[in-house]
Amino acid sequence: WEGIKLSSALPRLLDTSARINRIIGGAKCPENTHPWLVLLYYFDEYYCSGTLLNEEWVVTAAHCYMRLGEHDVDAYTGNEVFSTAVDIIEHPNFTSHSNVYENDIMLLKLDPPVVFTSYVSPLSLATCSADVGTVCTVMGWGTTTTPEVPHCVDVNIISNEVCQAAYENNIIDNMVCAGVMEGGKDSCQGDSGGPLVCNGQLQGIVSWGEHPCAQPGKPGVYTDICKYLSWIKETMETPRRGSLVPLEPEC
Repeated sequence: WEGIKLSSALPRLLDTSARINRIIGGAKCPENTHPWLVLLYYFDEYYCSGTLLNEEWVVTAAHCYMRLGEHDVDAYTGNEVFSTAVDIIEHPNFTSHSNVYENDIMLLKLDPPVVFTSYVSPLSLATCSADVGTVCTVMGWGTTTTPEVPHCVDVNIISNEVCQAAYENNIIDNMVCAGVMEGGKDSCQGDSGGPLVCNGQLQGIVSWGEHPCAQPGKPGVYTDICKYLSWIKETMETPRRGSLVPLEPEC
């Protein structure tokens, strides 16, 4: 099975030959505490993460084959649920320029729909932007050369003004920055599409940042999910690629 080929490349999926392509400064996530975390497969290789929104939809940054309820990718426990993306809807205004990605969000429709269990359940969406200083958790498996289990790290919401200065005014309102300004904690290549969880809700999607990751003064940049609530709702109700008009930010 070849999976689904996508035309867009995402910055935190680049340089997959590097060995430090995973969460930096964190630790292994406690087992079965992230039932909404999705492992994405392509050509039978895993390198990307996503978040389960309901029985039929995953939100991510890119790519195709789902394996839900996963913790250790080298061990089959019977708690996993497998599904396939049968419809891919990339935001119609997704753009890339000079390694900066805007509207970096994609929805994947699953077939068959998943059945919720104690190991597989959805995560709710944040309805407003998180306050500066909020402690959030970002997680992901990284690329194939790195952990078999997802790693988690706590990071702080950074103001867009501070982030603007760090990234030469490339930060726009539908992005949110998170990290620690002294460096040492960050998401990285292979974590692309993974969740930034604040106050028990999905606040952001791992998008782009400085490479090497976790540098001082260079927080990670995430898609701010609350700016896309209407687009997500309309897309899930009318899953036809390219048929939807993007709406203005809501929060």
